[in-house]
Amino acid sequence: MFSDDLVAFRAEVRAWLESNRPKWRFQPYYTEDGLAQHLEWEARLFAAGYSAPGWPKEFGGLGLDHWHQLIYDEEYARLNLPERVNKMGLLHGGPTVMAHGTPEQQEAWLPGILNNSDIWCQGFSEPDAGSDLAGLRTTGRIEGDQLVLNGQKTWTSFGVIATKMFALVRTDREAPKHRGISFVILDLDTEGVEVRPLRQLHGHAGFAEVFLTEAAVPLANVVGPLNEGWRIAQTSLKLERGMGRGTHTKMLRTVDEIARRLGADPDTGSLERLGSHRAWAFAYEQATYELTDILSRGRDEGALPSVLKLRLSEILTGIREEERNLLGERAEQIPAGPPEAPLPPTQREYWHARAGEIYAGTTEIQKNIISETALGLPREPRP
Repeated sequence: MFSDDLVAFRAEVRAWLESNRPKWRFQPYYTEDGLAQHLEWEARLFAAGYSAPGWPKEFGGLGLDHWHQLIYDEEYARLNLPERVNKMGLLHGGPTVMAHGTPEQQEAWLPGILNNSDIWCQGFSEPDAGSDLAGLRTTGRIEGDQLVLNGQKTWTSFGVIATKMFALVRTDREAPKHRGISFVILDLDTEGVEVRPLRQLHGHAGFAEVFLTEAAVPLANVVGPLNEGWRIAQTSLKLERGMGRGTHTKMLRTVDEIARRLGADPDTGSLERLGSHRAWAFAYEQATYELTDILSRGRDEGALPSVLKLRLSEILTGIREEERNLLGERAEQIPAGPPEAPLPPTQREYWHARAGEIYAGTTEIQKNIISETALGLPREPRP
């Protein structure tokens, strides 16, 4: 399936990652020691040119095409290497600036993402505008050459360590719902910005909510035309829901690990269910390859990113539920420790899988996109 060139590239990447991989498991990135460990690893990737291999060479990447990027992601996932702490900038924010930003914005912001002197987070979700993204209430008021922001962002991944946020703000209250929105980059140390850590159900403390009170940012930080942020955001959303970033590799590895670690009993049906989950993981892998082929040919991917996002959350939830079935009552055991201690890995991964039905667009949102854009069904009535 893979060309000789891709096979050779896989061997090259595999050799480097295996030789340079961390020798121990990192602390969570939201702790002081953990952040230092992650940044040291990121610096090693950057020095080797592996910080963002798919970025164009003019922006500091290796200029890899979609298939080479997929190979890199598969090898990274296969070794279960540390989560990329700047993935919001590397995968969503940075490419959006490449696509829609001015040369001055690209020069000012992209190097900091690559070398991790700036950690980016995404400011899309709000308390009353999560799935209904266009229902956002955070406003941007133009005063001279500044945009004065007021509002609240929430469920902000990496918000506790980020230095910059790309956010959507409403800059024209009289415009229709999906217009009058602007896409803006702001420094999180701006006066009037307050970041509050949020502890999640699965024990992860990397979330934050961000409050904006008369926070003034330069108008020059608006990416794309003023009031056309909804169109700009579609680039970021497609990037978030689309390419697997090794997700298919992680999914297959997880099923195999559970099968090896816990076994299965044909009499209880668990063997059949594990087999079914692995078949779905394989199908997800093949769909990822199909998307990679579509992108490499420069074709429109249509609703396929939404199909992948929908199936991703459903497959992962099914795998983790089967793990809990196999564990039985052991699935509910919590080791002795303080109440604020992180959940055991099995419980943490289960709740994280369940969150997949919400983050990056809920299951209902993905079904609407698929039904309307791929199947041509009538649009759901909007308020």
